[in-house]
Amino acid sequence: MSELVHTGAAIAPILLVFGLLALRVPSLLAGAAGLVGAIVAAATAFRPDDDEILAAMHQMGPTVLEVALILLGGVTLAVAMSSAGSRDHIADWLTRAGPTEDRIPVILLLVFGLTPFMESVTGFGLGVVITAPLLVRIGLSPVKAVVSGLLGLTLVPWGSLGPGTLVAAELGGQDFADLGVWSALLTLPVLLVSTVTLVLVLRPRITVRLTLLCSAVVVIQWSALVAANMLLGAPPAGIVASLAVIAFLIGVSRVRGGPLPRGSRDLLRAVAPFIVLLSGILGATVALGSGLVPEAASWLDSPALWVNIAALVALRASVPAMSNAFPLVREAVGAWVPVAGNAIVFMAIGIVMATAGMASHLAQLASGAGDVALALTPAVGAAGGYLTGSNTGAAAMFSSATTGVASDVGANALVALAGQNVAGSYAIIVSPPRVALAVGVVLSGTKLPGGAGRALGTAVVAATVALGAAVYLLG
Repeated sequence: MSELVHTGAAIAPILLVFGLLALRVPSLLAGAAGLVGAIVAAATAFRPDDDEILAAMHQMGPTVLEVALILLGGVTLAVAMSSAGSRDHIADWLTRAGPTEDRIPVILLLVFGLTPFMESVTGFGLGVVITAPLLVRIGLSPVKAVVSGLLGLTLVPWGSLGPGTLVAAELGGQDFADLGVWSALLTLPVLLVSTVTLVLVLRPRITVRLTLLCSAVVVIQWSALVAANMLLGAPPAGIVASLAVIAFLIGVSRVRGGPLPRGSRDLLRAVAPFIVLLSGILGATVALGSGLVPEAASWLDSPALWVNIAALVALRASVPAMSNAFPLVREAVGAWVPVAGNAIVFMAIGIVMATAGMASHLAQLASGAGDVALALTPAVGAAGGYLTGSNTGAAAMFSSATTGVASDVGANALVALAGQNVAGSYAIIVSPPRVALAVGVVLSGTKLPGGAGRALGTAVVAATVALGAAVYLLG
């Protein structure tokens, strides 16, 4: 009976959250209910001692703070860019850089260049908000524009400089940098599935040139992503991989189109925050790696520091004087509170379940299925990403159990966690909140037509199955 009680208590918070989310209860409220359930279950059935609780607070407290600060910087940057029109300046220049007689390079640039770039810097689906209207402007129907934009969310593990991957690493007991590398390696199926689905949605005339161009985009983004994670670390990897695709496709476009279109002061002002962000992270990483900076200053390469500095630069570009920035700051804080609250409440669920031993109990049960349980870890992550609409939420709920299952069956926990991380991140393209956000930009209403929804759903299922096979074979 004790075993049955422990099992029921361990799984109850997850079932409660999923049930409420399925009933369309807001994720913050569902998460709060799940957190209360997890605390009650931990206190009554598992009863962790004080030392375990204090150790968990000491280990995860800095991570919770860092995630909250990263999200604050990302939201503030997004608000400041919107106020200054920075996104429009960047997007207009990119579309002018592509030849008007051939839409495919421009579409690929917007979908696999601009969308993941903006997602890597700010997150929250901002990339689709920017690219969907541009895709309509160059001739796609609104439905195809929304589907294409969502298919561009291929680098979500590195969205907002990677807090979701950081949470997965911390709760899963793995090294953040190593998880970034393995997540990058396992992103190849996602890139392939998204590219093939985009071609099926657009239905262009299949030519050798189109095949080579799409293949090159996949190879360049994947190679740059893996290399950036290995050499620079996880936070800037999504930015670097996106810029590599943008540079390649602009080069392809200008072979016949001549010199690049001229920039402007507005364009320079628009890209300044990104220059500060990337150069700050890379410069600090190099300085720390070379030994020129003492280890006590390791906080200098934190993405939380540089994304907030970039946000200040963007605010300065948005208003003539920082004294006039208060309305934008108030707007940013108002948008940040629910975003950070949602992330923190799911992190708290994961921390409680890991600390109390609830996650390890579920892992022991799942390990009874052997390698089947291992192969299903991406599907579990995908379910979490779909329901919560956040890779951070999915990572917080399942990472500890995933590495526990892998360890119990004698598999590579890092590979299993990476598979969960990538699948949970990609599944947000069918998450109702993300779809509603994308649809609301160019369509009236909040739902996609059935055929469009099936195309996205099929892409997620195909990528999840491929990731499950990869985890099974590599783990």
